[in-house]
Amino acid sequence: MNQRRPYRSPRREEQAEQTRLLVLAAARKLFEERGYAGTSMSAVADEAGVSPESVYAHFGSKRSLLGELFRNSVRGADPAPVPEQDVPRKLAATRDQQEQLRLFAADIVPRLERAAPLVAVLAAAAQSDPELAQLLATLHADRLKNLQVLVDALAANGQLRPSAGDALETVWALTSPELYELLARLRGWTPRRYEEWLAESLKELLLPEQDSSRS
Repeated sequence: MNQRRPYRSPRREEQAEQTRLLVLAAARKLFEERGYAGTSMSAVADEAGVSPESVYAHFGSKRSLLGELFRNSVRGADPAPVPEQDVPRKLAATRDQQEQLRLFAADIVPRLERAAPLVAVLAAAAQSDPELAQLLATLHADRLKNLQVLVDALAANGQLRPSAGDALETVWALTSPELYELLARLRGWTPRRYEEWLAESLKELLLPEQDSSRS
């Protein structure tokens, strides 16, 4: 017996993806302007120019919509998990620790630029919503897992100044969205300044002191 293959319409799939992107852009705008509680799914639909049914069909709930925004912000244009993307793979293959830190800083700053404002929205809402508090905790736990790639790659190329566990905690703290918001939004740091500061700070905190007597 021949099984009928499910019908696929490239045109319909393209329209669905366009709708999804419109909704994500609208949701980001409203979450950042109004906060989580002040943003309704119907308001997102109006901003995106689609029906509320379309928003629910794609994302199911406001919490799921925010979660998808985080995933897109962290991953960027590449839908693959962060450790599987090009720069993290290149970083793992690089043999110079300082170059690894430069690659890492250049890669993570655009991710922070996209994600940090959403973390601020989530953190404010999480104070009164246990489900959102869990989402925030999961977000930070996922960051820790992703950052393990850097620490493992550094350790493969030489000694680290602290223990591997302390190195991971250090990277996690210095790349927190909250710290990025403080420096970028409140202190006016440019992404480039943050990138250079991050690479230099991680070098000083993680890598052994260079022997200046050698020449």
